Amino acid sequence: MKKIFLVIMCIFSFSSCFALESKDKSHDLEVVVTVVTDEEITEEEIIKEETAQEETEEKDLLQESIMLEDSGTLIPEEIEVSLKYDKYFINYDYIVANKGEVNIRESPALSGNVIRTASMYEKLNLYETVKGEYIEKYGSDVWYHVYWWQNEEQQFGFILSSVVEMRKFQFDKMYSEIEKMEAEAQLGRITYVNNYKNRAGYPPRNKGRVYDDYGNRRAQSAPGYFSLSNKENFIYIEDGSLLRVLDDVNGYYKVLVENNGLQCWVPKVYLKSQSLNELKKIVIIDRNNQNEGVFEKTNQKWVLVSYTLATTGANAKYKIETPLGYYYVIEKREKFIYLNDVTKVIAGYAPYAVRFTGGTYIHGIPVNYKITGKKRIDPGHIEYTSTIGTTPLSHRCVRNYTSHAKFLYDWVEIGKTIVIVIE
Repeated sequence: MKKIFLVIMCIFSFSSCFALESKDKSHDLEVVVTVVTDEEITEEEIIKEETAQEETEEKDLLQESIMLEDSGTLIPEEIEVSLKYDKYFINYDYIVANKGEVNIRESPALSGNVIRTASMYEKLNLYETVKGEYIEKYGSDVWYHVYWWQNEEQQFGFILSSVVEMRKFQFDKMYSEIEKMEAEAQLGRITYVNNYKNRAGYPPRNKGRVYDDYGNRRAQSAPGYFSLSNKENFIYIEDGSLLRVLDDVNGYYKVLVENNGLQCWVPKVYLKSQSLNELKKIVIIDRNNQNEGVFEKTNQKWVLVSYTLATTGANAKYKIETPLGYYYVIEKREKFIYLNDVTKVIAGYAPYAVRFTGGTYIHGIPVNYKITGKKRIDPGHIEYTSTIGTTPLSHRCVRNYTSHAKFLYDWVEIGKTIVIVIE
């Protein structure tokens, strides 16, 4: 490619500027035409021009995108933050790649360059939600503006909302639950159902069934009769469930069941008259978002001491969902032994287990024993798994990073700590 420049020089004599009728008109105006020829522009320069144009187009796309929602989850003013455990930082609002690998792009459009690919189960911090290119296949123009850290540098990109799941820490809801239980505790006489492994005895069948009208199961539960004169009508109240004692008559306690707000009569053999000495510590598990918040009352103020990811129980063969509700922290075990689903022989253990209902614990990453001959060999603790905080997978327990389970194991005080499961 060549460029041609015309240089026109007009030289006027001083006198000819005012005397257009000069006899020698050649001195009145002199025109000089110069042809300048450049060298050919290099291929590198062409690429630079094209790249600059593409970058401009990308910036235009960014400018055209409209913010739909700021990632604005905040801690309620009534809650202070003083973290005692802060490993595995995650923003209060984040996304999870639960549907497979996904592309992270420079702009909210399929034409945007792919920065990198997020792996299955990866979590990315959510910065904001924007309106970008409409993708007909998914019927959506909603994109997530996300960020992550790479070599201590913050990186940003965009992901189509339809191919990931958005999660958040429901601190407002958590605080509402704290307020509710604190009010209940102040009324006094808080106890819990104590029928682990049916040690207090199996309750009767409910109309011949092992589940009641509310879906509560018979195993490791207590019967709650609505009337002592008609014991055909009752519910099952699961082990560990918090109750407030209202009355005491002929071998029964009249109680308020915190899980459902119902009042009923429970045989004394299934519970103690009073167990919660002081409500000082609360662990709140969010079944929907697969995360949890840990709170402690200090100087008359509730303090967030930890927030982390968690994995709850699945609704599948050999597995049960982690039950919703309010539970007493009953015991701690450094190792909780579990069995193989099929053979029923010892398969492994979960470290730093805190039990709050039936055989349901908050614990670290499960460890399968290695079998050599007839010996079981402990391969050691597993700290991390990519499935933590993604989708319900456990048998009924709540999995944590092992280091967080150890933190809870050391932090929990029996008689002063409860667990709340929300969604």
